[in-house]
Amino acid sequence: MNMANELFSVSLPARFLSAGRCVAPGGWNASASVLDAALLIVRDAGSAAGKKTLAPDSRQALLLPPGSSDAAIPAGFISAGPAVWFWLRFRNVSPSAAAQVHLSLLPVSLHESAFNRLSYGFHQLIRAGRGSGSPDLCDYMLSVLLLSLRDEGRPAAGNAVAARMLDFIHLHCYEHLTLPDVARALGYSEDYLSRLLHDQVSCSFRQYIHYLRMQRAKKELVSGSKSIREIAEECGYSNAKFFSTSFLKCEGLAPSAFRNLYTAGSHRGNMEN
Repeated sequence: MNMANELFSVSLPARFLSAGRCVAPGGWNASASVLDAALLIVRDAGSAAGKKTLAPDSRQALLLPPGSSDAAIPAGFISAGPAVWFWLRFRNVSPSAAAQVHLSLLPVSLHESAFNRLSYGFHQLIRAGRGSGSPDLCDYMLSVLLLSLRDEGRPAAGNAVAARMLDFIHLHCYEHLTLPDVARALGYSEDYLSRLLHDQVSCSFRQYIHYLRMQRAKKELVSGSKSIREIAEECGYSNAKFFSTSFLKCEGLAPSAFRNLYTAGSHRGNMEN
């Protein structure tokens, strides 16, 4: 398969199968077997070697679709030195679903904030997959992770300003962040960054901040026992009531109802097991 011009379309929610983490001093241990499910691999070649300054391609994500061989991993993706690897297997079970995410089959270089988000998602999936997480919860967490990977691939090739802007927004979106703050930090005009952001994510600055905060809120609601007030504060909302109202408008459920929905799914999974 020529992956240079390929995109893999995944209907959400996809079906989570398994996930793990390993340390490989000589690179990913690929085999010649044909994959029976999609395989996502994230490589961190910096932390394992104790590097403080990382090369641009030290942290990368690679997706292999079903039917391909994991021996076909591009040579440039395989590290010759120490590396930490996260991997997960999933199946695309609803090709007719309305919600889809289109992912590149090329290795995607990850900025630090993007890597941290993916690493967080992998740790949550590994814990849920090995513990008491219900299948529905794991599928939902997988969908959030895939959307995060899709968002990372949005900046146009060679657009360093767009990449820097999105990286800065992702790092500070849970603070009281304004577009003038971003403009001052990056040294560009507000009008230019506003147009650039809309080109990348097809929404305004305030809408994108709201989107990022809602994504984190959903993760926190289904993966922990923090109170609604605590989650609201961590996601950048000073008023829990305003957060709940915003969440209801966005998801069609109040935060507590959203949490109860996935908690009930987890309990059903435990009973079935």
